[in-house]
Amino acid sequence: MELPAQDGAEAALEGSPETEAVGRWSGVQVGSWLAEHGGAAELAREHALTGRALLRLNEGSLRRMGVTPRSRRRELLRELLRLRLRQEVRELRSIAAE
Repeated sequence: MELPAQDGAEAALEGSPETEAVGRWSGVQVGSWLAEHGGAAELAREHALTGRALLRLNEGSLRRMGVTPRSRRRELLRELLRLRLRQEVRELRSIAAE
């Protein structure tokens, strides 16, 4: 069963580091992603973030990590939501291909 790509979802998945399971990302990969999506790469080093931890971040954890102002946290959370959605689409495509 083929799932249709919508709103460029397939293009966002192909040829990007996000094609690897995010939960398996190293701290370096998380730092690269954060640098591209909100400029918070230092968080990966300071807090030894892995891909699994990245997917679990929420506003409270970002606040405790020192991400200010609130608008920066919100933007980072939007990008994290997009990442989680891409990961879900990837997993659904994998299931559908079986």
